[in-house]
Amino acid sequence: MARNALDMRNLIILLALVILLAAGTAYAVYAYMGVSFGWRSGGTGPGAAASLPQPGPMLDAGTFTVNLSAGNGPSARYVRTGIVLELASLQVQAALEQRMPQVRDRIIGVLREQTMESLHGSDGMTQLKDQLRASIEELTGPEMVVDIYLVDLVVQ
Repeated sequence: MARNALDMRNLIILLALVILLAAGTAYAVYAYMGVSFGWRSGGTGPGAAASLPQPGPMLDAGTFTVNLSAGNGPSARYVRTGIVLELASLQVQAALEQRMPQVRDRIIGVLREQTMESLHGSDGMTQLKDQLRASIEELTGPEMVVDIYLVDLVVQ
């Protein structure tokens, strides 16, 4: 009986050593290979944030809930999104803040033209952003809207 207890104790110790060895090997592989596979972020030092470009002035256009187009009949589908505009300058921001009702009207007009299919995938989001940019730049002039951010998006 004492020999059986000793064998069980040795088995538990051996199993614990195998688990520790496997965990140590897994960590070593991650630490060594993680850098070459790009799993680690490259910039953690003080100069890392300096490499990112500074965004332009931001204008929160608000949250929009709009029915989607369904062709000829009424649509039971809608989109809800929050839109933030990145602008080229503070002067453009000031001008658009004064014309916010027109900006919102243009955004609603573009959103109402969308269908469920047109909003599908990353290509659909890119096309929507391009349409929004073109519509808003009719108010501001070309290249005044740097980017458009959809900070919230629900399509039902």
